[in-house]
Amino acid sequence: MSYPHYDLVTRAHSELQAEGLIGPRSDQAAVENDKGLICRRAAYYVNVERDPSHGLMEKTEGNNSMGYSVDWILRSVDGVGWDVTSDDGVNAFPVNGSEHPPDASYIPRWRQPTAELAQLSPAPVDPDPPETDDELFEILETMQIQQANDTAAILARDDANTQRILDTIDSIKTQVEESLQKFLLIYLRRREDPDETGGVV
Repeated sequence: MSYPHYDLVTRAHSELQAEGLIGPRSDQAAVENDKGLICRRAAYYVNVERDPSHGLMEKTEGNNSMGYSVDWILRSVDGVGWDVTSDDGVNAFPVNGSEHPPDASYIPRWRQPTAELAQLSPAPVDPDPPETDDELFEILETMQIQQANDTAAILARDDANTQRILDTIDSIKTQVEESLQKFLLIYLRRREDPDETGGVV
């Protein structure tokens, strides 16, 4: 059976082409990395939008990208997998590959897709300021928890590309710091002039 969510694989491929993150390559290693990125973004979309049992397959030896299979989306409940990418030696592209039969030995290798692995930026912070201090502190606490979770997920992987890990963590940290500064300004302005921001207790 072909992959039931193949439309999200083609969506990932089209987006990555438009973003300039994949394209014609002069060596096979770069082509494999492109395949891996298509696979990771497609798996993320499927996991978030359609079926949370679909994810990545850890592959730390042989042909892999960032420690994951470059062409497989794996289902956690039964070890069923689908081939979703291929290449012609120059370009990586999606394929609506056949379904591989259940294999329980693959289940422990299932991994959660994340926006960071898919090279997607976190959703922008709502520009509307929170109405109360309690709401403001709740947002800040949520952001801190998300940063900790994202960082832990990245560090938990045995990833040979150490610099990419560090760059990703720096990006997460920078985004959180910018948002914290923004909310701190709102909080301070509210303290200085309660009437301007709707009043505080």
